[in-house]
Amino acid sequence: MKVSICGCGWLGLPLALSLKSQAIEVWGSKTTLAGVEALKQQGIGGCLLTLPLSGDVSTAINQFLATDVLIIAIPPGRKHLNPQAHIDNIMSLSVAAQRAGCKRIIFISTTSVYDPLQGEVVEVTPVRPNTASGILHYQLEQQLRQQWQHNLTVLRLSGLFGPSRHPVKFLSGRQLSAGKQLVNLVHLDDCIQVLSAIIQQTVSMPVMHLAASSHPSREQYYTAMALKAQLPFPNFNQDNEGENGKKINSNQTLSYLGVTMKYDDLLQGTPEI
Repeated sequence: MKVSICGCGWLGLPLALSLKSQAIEVWGSKTTLAGVEALKQQGIGGCLLTLPLSGDVSTAINQFLATDVLIIAIPPGRKHLNPQAHIDNIMSLSVAAQRAGCKRIIFISTTSVYDPLQGEVVEVTPVRPNTASGILHYQLEQQLRQQWQHNLTVLRLSGLFGPSRHPVKFLSGRQLSAGKQLVNLVHLDDCIQVLSAIIQQTVSMPVMHLAASSHPSREQYYTAMALKAQLPFPNFNQDNEGENGKKINSNQTLSYLGVTMKYDDLLQGTPEI
């Protein structure tokens, strides 16, 4: 099996290394020659790739895209979000992949497509995105589905955390609102094991999502994590904002794949905090 990962960043690179350890042929894309060389030094096939792709792509890019599974893990960015440009970028990649003979796509989406829903959210809950990120990702989901049909698996991830990336480090000591809002988070290691399972199985479930099953309030969670990390506590306003927020239930995804999450109880914390 050959797996190509477009976007070897915070999620894509650890995933590539994990797949390599399972004796899977793994390729990754980078936007600089130095990045490509760094991948090669870690035993990962490197491809120099910048988006959007033109009609005629290089032999190297065709080789990268001629794969059993292409994982699209390219976040749109927040500071300079240009929704249409991002859609054009991803769809140019998708078209080139289909021309190159790619067999299957896994698209990394986000549970923000469910905003502003409240209560329990399962994989078949109708989406109602109301944020720029949610709307953008849902538009891409639809366009990719139209092109790839049953050869597309959409994985909607909740807020990501893990090594060198934990929100408590940015929220420590700050005055915050919505302390009663429930958190929907998922650890990097759990993302990797779910993606590995999707890659290695014949998956007919078109949309999956992932979040830890525990949903403490923002005040509970970030206070507990600040204590664990020996950081100043965040201070929450005593308001009711977001009190009846959404709770992502991933039981169907996990049961389908036969995966048990490693970091399912968020209040237990993780080693890197």
